[in-house]
Amino acid sequence: MSEENNQETTPSPLEAVQQEITKLKEQLENTRIDYRGKIEQINQIRESVHQFFIDAFDSSYDDATINLTDVNELLLSIGASQLEQEFEGRVTITYSFTVKAEDEDDARSKVEEAVSGMESNFDAGADDSYSEESIEVEF
Repeated sequence: MSEENNQETTPSPLEAVQQEITKLKEQLENTRIDYRGKIEQINQIRESVHQFFIDAFDSSYDDATINLTDVNELLLSIGASQLEQEFEGRVTITYSFTVKAEDEDDARSKVEEAVSGMESNFDAGADDSYSEESIEVEF
């Protein structure tokens, strides 16, 4: 084999520029395709929102009838986060226990301390809250 066959041929400066222009044209065409897709998506969202409000208003166009389920369906259809409601509740838990202590006050103190530490283990969710209202210990 000769050395000429082993050497890779490098493109001339003109060929390199032409190759780069070809790559840029391909990237531009891909960007145009993506852009057209995004425009179509925006138009679909506009139509969905418009139709939602047409359906929500009664014939007088003075009052709207909109409920959370309908709003969330619309939001889901356009790829947006759904609305959430806040719920408030109460949980009552009864424990049976045996504790060794010097007297009833000491036992009560030990139990209240142990139970009040449960708040740090309670995970109400990222945006939710928890508050301890009362601790009642009976003997």
